[in-house]
Amino acid sequence: MTTIAQEQLISWFKNPFKLAFWTCLLGYLFFYTPYGLENGDMGSIFGISWSMYNGYFPHLDFYYIKPALPPYFHSLFLYLTEDYAYVLNRGFYFVQVFSFSYLAVRLVSDLWLQLKAEERYFLATLAAVVTIHNYPPMPWNTIDGVFFGVIGLFILLKYQPWYTIALAAFFIALSVLSKQSFYFFPVMIAGYLVLQKDFKKLLILIGFGLFYALCFAGLLYGKGAWEAFYAQTFSFTSGSSLFNAGFKNYALAFKSQALWLIPLGGLLYYFRKKIPADISYVVFHLAIAAYLIYLYLNPDSYHTVKAWLYQVWFLLAVLFGLLMWTKDKKYSLLLLLLGLSWCASISNGFKTPVHFAVAMVIATYVLLIKAPKIKLSKGWAFAVLLGFVTCFSIGYQAVYNDSERSELVYNMGEVFPRLSGIKSDAETYQQYQELKTLSADYTNFTVIPSMTLAHYVTNTKNPIGVDWVFDHHLAGEIEKHYQMLVDKKVTVFMEPFEDHPNNYEESARLSGLIKERWQLVERTPYFRVYKPPNF
Repeated sequence: MTTIAQEQLISWFKNPFKLAFWTCLLGYLFFYTPYGLENGDMGSIFGISWSMYNGYFPHLDFYYIKPALPPYFHSLFLYLTEDYAYVLNRGFYFVQVFSFSYLAVRLVSDLWLQLKAEERYFLATLAAVVTIHNYPPMPWNTIDGVFFGVIGLFILLKYQPWYTIALAAFFIALSVLSKQSFYFFPVMIAGYLVLQKDFKKLLILIGFGLFYALCFAGLLYGKGAWEAFYAQTFSFTSGSSLFNAGFKNYALAFKSQALWLIPLGGLLYYFRKKIPADISYVVFHLAIAAYLIYLYLNPDSYHTVKAWLYQVWFLLAVLFGLLMWTKDKKYSLLLLLLGLSWCASISNGFKTPVHFAVAMVIATYVLLIKAPKIKLSKGWAFAVLLGFVTCFSIGYQAVYNDSERSELVYNMGEVFPRLSGIKSDAETYQQYQELKTLSADYTNFTVIPSMTLAHYVTNTKNPIGVDWVFDHHLAGEIEKHYQMLVDKKVTVFMEPFEDHPNNYEESARLSGLIKERWQLVERTPYFRVYKPPNF
């Protein structure tokens, strides 16, 4: 063992939370990456990456309702290895979350709180664990937006030379191009720099930001895709969506929980006066963990109540940050990080700020530990970490949109080598076996409405470029995509989606048109095979 390795090992044992940080990351990589394979979200970004890797240009060659940076980014793994790119992308999700959690905590420590190394690793680990369990391991644009945003912010606020500001602007631009909700993040950063009176850095940032924006616009104009980009990215993103996800849902969350939040707040205030702050800190976190366990065991209300829980936690963190900011302007950094959490929460899916939990975790730590200037013992800190790890371990027994973990014992690599290392249930295994058989019989095919990895695993090129053919992902252009399928004489493998408990029949009209107008030539347990009229 080299001297450097020995010194690193010694430092880990001197700082047990550093060891916990790396142990948790490796644990997620090895024990969480392999499990689960559902046909929608888990391949939605990566399926588009596969189309781009095969030469399709987004917005022009196929419809895409978000900025296309995330699929481009995750296609990089395909250039390293086609066969293992998917499983590497799943593991990379955990690397992203742990990385931006640590960088955000480190930034707060260096610019504001002067945290000890143990505190930094404790808070980063806690924030990463809380964040991770809100998506399954997969490429996702919200996580990319946070990832690039934190890297850009870290470089921007830590360093002064103009070229580092240019680099920071580049990463912030990547964040903006990850999802429409991150359009607000540069504005928040500008406001922060104004409050810091760092106008020189602000002007350089704006200059390079405009330069990158012009480069992006020039690329789209050069490809003739600007109008298509604008039309598609705003087809499903409106002012009402912003209002509902960014404001209304928070108000409803507080309203729905007010009956127990107000008396709980009074109870916490009472106990805050009677018991030490560090005990209050532990009780607060373990109460959240216990409540999440309750939700996991009562799945009917799980998703809505879980989102409300995090939204209320966020609102309380914002209230605390604003009150303290009136006394100490250094709290501007906390508010900026909470702003990034808010950007990550604006979604048509899971509308919650917990996709970047660092800000809420730090706010609670400052309130109960740093502000009263007390020390949280290692034992209590580990109790908090253990509480959340245990909580989410229980929750993960029901894998996202999949079966119980105990049923995920089928090696998907036996069907398609590109799914090596992924385990799913018997039904998914059988469905992919059918896909393998059908794809050998029909070469010019696509799968609708939502088998998003179909073309990657079969090493084929999607004739229409879109793997998730619900109405909003087609920007409402149903007839146009229908005609595209007809003109290219595509054979369609249709999942029997109308029997799905979420009643996808109303949100996937392209499938309905095919069922009404096309010729059914084969029926299997998991697919119906359709040929276009006059084929």
